[in-house]
Amino acid sequence: MRLANEWTRLVASILVIGLLAVGVVLPGCVPAPQQPAAEPEVVPEEGGNVEEVVPAEPADVPAEEPAEEPAEEPADVPAEEPAEEPAEEPATEPAEEPATEPAEEPTEATGEVKVSSFAPADDLASQVPEYIEDLEEAVETEEEYNDSKEKIGKAANTLSLIALGLGLHDQDSQYKANAAAIIKAAGELAATADFAGAKAGVTAVKAAAAGQNTVEAELKWEKVASLPELMKQVPLVNTKLKRYAKGSRFASKADDTRGLSAVIAVIAHGSMANATDTEKPDEVEAWHKFCVQMRDAAAAVNAAIRAQDEAAAATAMAALGQSCDDCHVVFHEEEVTETE
Repeated sequence: MRLANEWTRLVASILVIGLLAVGVVLPGCVPAPQQPAAEPEVVPEEGGNVEEVVPAEPADVPAEEPAEEPAEEPADVPAEEPAEEPAEEPATEPAEEPATEPAEEPTEATGEVKVSSFAPADDLASQVPEYIEDLEEAVETEEEYNDSKEKIGKAANTLSLIALGLGLHDQDSQYKANAAAIIKAAGELAATADFAGAKAGVTAVKAAAAGQNTVEAELKWEKVASLPELMKQVPLVNTKLKRYAKGSRFASKADDTRGLSAVIAVIAHGSMANATDTEKPDEVEAWHKFCVQMRDAAAAVNAAIRAQDEAAAATAMAALGQSCDDCHVVFHEEEVTETE
C-alpha cells in the first residue's frame, strides 16, 4: 500500500513536469516561473524495494531587493550671503569750537599789492618836505604852537604813514632807507604835550628825514598812526585836491595834486590796520572794503592827473567822494572820527 502511494506521487510529479516542459498554460493564468523540480532520488530499500525520496522543496529565496539608488544630492546652491549692512558710523560729535578771540589786525592789509599801484614813490616822497615845513611853522613860536596843536597831531600821524609807504615801496626814493627813523620820530612828536617837546620833536623828524638818525626795524603794514587823527587829515587834503584838480589849475598844480592824491591813497591803505580802533570792531571786513574803495579811487585820481586827463580825474574825484559817503553809512563819522 505504501509503495502504491509513492508511485502515485511520483507519477503526479512527472505529469506536472511534463506540462511545464511543453508550455501548457491554463487559460487566463500566467504561471509564475517555476524552478524545475528535482527528480526524486530513488533509494533502494533493504530487501530490494525502491523507496522514492521526495526532494525537499527549495527554500524560499528572498526576492532580490532593488539596489537602493543613492538619493540625488541637490546641487550645491551657494548660500545666500546676507546683505552687508553698512558699518554703523560712530556718531559725529560736534567739534569743540574755540573761544572767540578778537580778530587779529592784519600785518599786511592787502597782501601782495604793490605801493606803486596806488601811490608812485616820487609823488609820495614829494610830500615829506611839505609836511616837515608845516611842522616847523607850527613850532616857530610858542604862540604859533598854541594855535597849531591840533595841526601837529594830524601832520605827524600822516607823516608816519607816508614814511611807512616809502619804506615798503617797490620803487626807490631818498627816504626809503630812513623810513623807520622818520616813523619813530613822527610818533614821538605826535605824543608830545608841550611846546618844548613839540619843538624838539620836529627837529628830530627833520634829522631823521635827512638820514642823521638811524633806526633798525622791520617794516610792515601795521598800525603806526592814530585813526582819528588820520581821518581828520583826510578832508584837509581832499579840499586842496578838489580845488587844484580842475580848470586852469589842473595842469599848473599837477605836481601838488599828484602828491595829495598819493597821500590819501596811503592813508586809506594804512588805515586797514586800524579796524579795531572804530566803535564797530567786529566790522573788520566792511572796514577793509571801504579802505580799498577809497584807496583805489585816490589811485585813479593820481593816474588821471599824471595822464593829464581832466575828465577822468573828475570821474575819479566823484568816486573818491562816494567812497567816503559809503563808509559813513556803516561807520558814522562820530564813530570813526571826532570831526571831519
